[in-house]
Amino acid sequence: MKNSPLRYMLLMLPFVFLASCKKQLEKQFYNPEVYTHVENLYSGMFLKMIAENKVYSQDYGEFYWQLNAGTEVPGYAQISQRYITDRYTWFLNFDDLSGTNSFGGQTNNLWNNRLNDFYTKARYWAVLKDQLAGLSGQALADSKIYYSLATVVKDYVALINVDFYNSIPYSEAFKGTDSLFYPKFDDPMEIYKSVITELKTIADELPATYAAMSSAAKQTFAVQDIALQGDINRWMQYINTLRLKYAVRISGVDETTAKSVLQEVMAKPFPATDLLWSLTVDVAPESNGFWLRGLYENYFGSFIPDIMMRRMHRDSSLPYQPGVDDPRLQVIANPTKYIVAPYNANVNRRKYIGVSYNADAQKPAYTAGERYVTSASSFILELQQNAKSQYNYTTYMQNAKFPAYMMSLAEVDLLLAEVAAKGLATTPKTAGQYIKDAISHSTDFWYARNEESRMSASFRAKAVASNYFVGPLTFSTNRFGEDSALYFHPAKPSTAVINQYSDSIANRFNNGADIEAKMEILMQQKYIHLNIMSPFELWAELRRTRHPYLEPMTFTGKVMKPFPERLKYPTSAFQTNEQQYLKVKDQDNFTTPIFWVPTAKRTVNPYWPNYSYQ
Repeated sequence: MKNSPLRYMLLMLPFVFLASCKKQLEKQFYNPEVYTHVENLYSGMFLKMIAENKVYSQDYGEFYWQLNAGTEVPGYAQISQRYITDRYTWFLNFDDLSGTNSFGGQTNNLWNNRLNDFYTKARYWAVLKDQLAGLSGQALADSKIYYSLATVVKDYVALINVDFYNSIPYSEAFKGTDSLFYPKFDDPMEIYKSVITELKTIADELPATYAAMSSAAKQTFAVQDIALQGDINRWMQYINTLRLKYAVRISGVDETTAKSVLQEVMAKPFPATDLLWSLTVDVAPESNGFWLRGLYENYFGSFIPDIMMRRMHRDSSLPYQPGVDDPRLQVIANPTKYIVAPYNANVNRRKYIGVSYNADAQKPAYTAGERYVTSASSFILELQQNAKSQYNYTTYMQNAKFPAYMMSLAEVDLLLAEVAAKGLATTPKTAGQYIKDAISHSTDFWYARNEESRMSASFRAKAVASNYFVGPLTFSTNRFGEDSALYFHPAKPSTAVINQYSDSIANRFNNGADIEAKMEILMQQKYIHLNIMSPFELWAELRRTRHPYLEPMTFTGKVMKPFPERLKYPTSAFQTNEQQYLKVKDQDNFTTPIFWVPTAKRTVNPYWPNYSYQ
């Protein structure tokens, strides 16, 4: 068994799984009884759970449909959108939340699949639980860690689904071996509390669980853990951030529980680095099966809405201004075709312009010729034709090395800023200081993502073909007489420039008139940091806080302010579990708030009364 082909395959899975072995692994672990006595069964199933799409990596098909029509989560949450005019007639029904025409109507790919996927993909956790019951001694000690961390993953995905649907089957789920086939829909608050408590227990036990493993088992764990490479301290830090995030999320409806958890978790270590891991091999995103392909194929739905652009770039008549504009602007957004005089080949002189949800106001410019690139594969056309700013091609669409995302320093900073601002726990820094830290950490994060593509073979091939790339790391002067590196791999601004900008935002935050004014600035920063990388997380935070404020949709004179609150249950919930489903049928719509929305916020529709910005 020691040198068996199966053992070799499992040890090599982290390196080849996402490239070519997904179907093979699915087939082999579909019936786990076949491998009851096979070495590394437990590590293999743990690997399968963390590598699944819709856990730490987005799903290509789901992402494709979320962007395609502009009438799913990224569009309604104003994270990404088309360049809208009345040529897109379906936006006349943008306020339809019945699931017929607009939200939930163009495709049911998200709301009809997410809950089903949770139970299908987390089945490995149930198998691990059953299999470990038959182990003892060192075999149990060597395998327990996979069950513990699989529980973390299962619980994390469970809360994602609570955030989508509210009540879901949880406490009685995954009990088919106990002949329990019709699980109840649990109270969502109880699910949250159960998960937060379970995560604490796991974190407390992890050091002893890891210490009990044999040396050989630890080596195997380091290989099979493609997420954090067997670093138990980083797993504990990750668990602490999950407890932080979800305690903050319930703070508006159960402040007592939230404060108790937060005060305790503040004494725990948080990550010292971004928690990311390699997702793919170096294959061109447009031909690879991960989420950036969905973004690439829907480049026409990848324009940056004004509610983000105007927070990063205050004056669209001017080019990027260091220290005044957001230092992340150049790597999150594409520039437009418009160059501002005086011309300087070595300075970014291009305008950055977002899209407005006032489609009527955008029509004259579109009619006059303000069009956009017709292909996401040409760097030349990008600078020649784009009248509006899309998400940066280099950072996102052409970055074959974009990692899977678990947690980042900037996201932790912003959670801690809210804790401090609302007095939910004693914190070592003020909320304003955390805001400043978040901007600095987020700038590091996004310039690192932009830099990744420089070493991507697929990116270099396109750049060379476009006469922009002349060597392994060197750009040429493009056909417009500009240094191409200004737009594809701009130099990260100096610490002084970043501080100048972050100080200005921290000061605005500190001078906010009340907690709502402060939360508006905080959530603006969360939108800028997570952006199109994490649209569902932003949608959850938008629904919970009612920030940042959105633009009304004005289409052929009709002003619309729709606000979808949740997803509808998949049809299978009724078909296969009718008796239990009927108990929650009254909330099966797109307009009933999730339990964590505070009472005072439930009637708040977070739209600007007009198209002004703060």
